[in-house]
Amino acid sequence: MMSWALVFNIVINVSLLVILCIGFTFTYMMEKFPNFAHTSYASIGTVVAFYLVRFHGFNPYLTWPVAVLVCGLLAVLLYVGIVRPIKAQGMREITLTFTFYIMSHLISVSLAIFSFWLLVSRRVQSSGFMLRSYDFRVNGVSGIGVVAPVTVLLLVAALRVFLYVNKFGIAMRATAEDEFLAASLGVNIQHVHVASWFLSGALAGLAGAIIPLMTGTSINYSDTLLVNVMAGSVLGGLASINGAIVGGVIVALAKKTLTYTLMTTLGTWVGMYEEMIPIVLLFTVLAIEPNGITAIRWREASLHGVKDSLRRLGETLRNLLTG
Repeated sequence: MMSWALVFNIVINVSLLVILCIGFTFTYMMEKFPNFAHTSYASIGTVVAFYLVRFHGFNPYLTWPVAVLVCGLLAVLLYVGIVRPIKAQGMREITLTFTFYIMSHLISVSLAIFSFWLLVSRRVQSSGFMLRSYDFRVNGVSGIGVVAPVTVLLLVAALRVFLYVNKFGIAMRATAEDEFLAASLGVNIQHVHVASWFLSGALAGLAGAIIPLMTGTSINYSDTLLVNVMAGSVLGGLASINGAIVGGVIVALAKKTLTYTLMTTLGTWVGMYEEMIPIVLLFTVLAIEPNGITAIRWREASLHGVKDSLRRLGETLRNLLTG
């Protein structure tokens, strides 16, 4: 039977991945390309939280607004300085995809330089750090185990109200569906894009500030996060915020519960391969339904359709194994 500590760990992981998947999917809906630097924003949020707590005595939770603001403004800067000029030249989304892949590495290098500066000038090791000792506890339960899921629930509720009730939020959805039509109806496209980039960056920054309260981390943790986020977003469907939420929940639950089950059945050595679970899920979803589970018409689903999907998956596996 799972311990309460493990249950809370799973809840925190679900909360974290949902936040990141929403931001990643939101950027894809608006710009039609995967932002590989999305989880790098989270690394910046992590460093902001670490620096403010370690050197300025901040409460870890008070670093969240700062991380949100820093990462949101950084995302806007990248949109204004990179995305908009590239689009203005008529280049396709693949150019932006590779550009932001390079940007993710530039951010990692910049954080590595900052980490080295901390080591040399302050004699502080910024690799493998965590802020759990700064967290409060209630009846032996870490505060982040309660605060993180409550925060995510409030964010999801607020986001739904914003996108489906607020006029500007509706304009963002209209722009994601058809930018030219939205512009012809009087929507200020540039304001919508800037707001969407700030929102996605802010969500990543929030996730980054949560991470060190949950686990030991480092400046390169974004590489691990990216696979999980892509798996969750693709699983749910890159054209749906609701899909991002569902996909994030499924991937986080599958990753932790499957690892726990296999470790108790086969041995603790299975834990070494925990990060392979999102990759397997990502591969499986792409082989069966590339548009994600939200694209499946469940009422029209049949046993024949399931068999056909499994057949396609089997053919894909055979092709990979036979070269």
